[in-house]
Amino acid sequence: MKLRTLLIRVISPALVLIALIISLTLPETTARHAQTLSYPPLVCPGALGGSTEKISLPAKDLAVRSVNVNSTALHTQKSWLLSGVSSPLYVSGNSGSEVAFETISGSSTADTVCELGGADQWFIGGSGGVTSQSEVEFVNSGLSPATVQIFPFNSKVGLAPITVNIKANSDYRARVSTIVPGDELIALHIVTDSGRVTSFLLDHRKSGLSDLGASFVTPVDQPQLQSFMAGLYAGGKTTTTKIRFLVPGNIDANVHLSIYTSDGGIFTPIGFDALQVTKQKVVELPLPKVALSGTFGLGISSDQPVLASAITQTQLGGADFSWASQLKPLARFRVNLNGNRANFFFIGKTIAVNAAWNDASGKPQSILISGQSSALWSPIGPVGLVTFTPLIKSDIYGGATVLAATRGSGSTGGLNYLPLLANQKVAGATEAQADIQALTNN
Repeated sequence: MKLRTLLIRVISPALVLIALIISLTLPETTARHAQTLSYPPLVCPGALGGSTEKISLPAKDLAVRSVNVNSTALHTQKSWLLSGVSSPLYVSGNSGSEVAFETISGSSTADTVCELGGADQWFIGGSGGVTSQSEVEFVNSGLSPATVQIFPFNSKVGLAPITVNIKANSDYRARVSTIVPGDELIALHIVTDSGRVTSFLLDHRKSGLSDLGASFVTPVDQPQLQSFMAGLYAGGKTTTTKIRFLVPGNIDANVHLSIYTSDGGIFTPIGFDALQVTKQKVVELPLPKVALSGTFGLGISSDQPVLASAITQTQLGGADFSWASQLKPLARFRVNLNGNRANFFFIGKTIAVNAAWNDASGKPQSILISGQSSALWSPIGPVGLVTFTPLIKSDIYGGATVLAATRGSGSTGGLNYLPLLANQKVAGATEAQADIQALTNN
């Protein structure tokens, strides 16, 4: 036992010394992390309601493919504008937002930003009444079958859900009047159970041979306690605006609505300071005819999560209407408005946004859009590619009133609202990497 104890006392320090020498002479491995950044792909709708469609891209050389065809190969585009689009379009990730422009009649146009989609999409707008020609489109851009659940609401109650199955790399279209028949006030909650599905709702209305207008309804992700809409149009006696609400929870909501004017003013219309909205049914109220002109915005606060939208009906060379939805905070992004005329309206505690574009001669231009509570930018002439960059950390909400030019006359045609959304936000992932240094210094 004495010999064994003696050997342990001698060998143990030697082993420690050897381990120390090895640790000093072997290569040093340092853990590092690499940040990989990418943009998710988006999907644009197909031509709905018998329309002709164009899609404006925020950059050239973007890879796209049509959904609903046998091939899934991507093709690089050399143009800023894709004309004659009929099927939904899959667009590879980039830092801008694509816009689909659809013309259904001489005065009726419908524009929408292309969407990423998601597990939940709420559409607070549309109609299932006798004038409705509205369609909802489910685009499965994935390579496996998909299933979605439609949870409809009308002016009285939430209806039984409907299940829709969509084949891989295809779309499925349904008339809104078959989902919520006979009711002018509807809302749809689309829940994706499986697959990669992006949904679009085109509200199109006709009375006999008369076209009453068309507009896409922009989806929102979830109900909010506080939300904003920006870029609404006040066009005088021939223009009316209605606010649509849905409280999806189990408690009625007390709602407060504020109007933001282009000169920085804020006021609440009579009857909208403590408005009670009944739960789980669609409610629509006309906005009082107040002394508004040009472009304005809305702020909505509630004691319960609420979904809201606004429909403006007007006569601009013919009957048309447009839906505005609750906005997400503004982030830096590019958008190509394809030579349409637009007014840009921003809401926030403080507004500080840089807008950069090229004028008709190709010369770079920029402007600082600033103000308290709200700010309006009305560029002179048609608008092409514009980059918006918020300059402060506090939330800013932006929307655009887009007035489509008619057949070279220079007059305005259809009315459209576009949210200023950076739909293709960069997504980051952290990867661990090993950095093995040399044994000796050079």
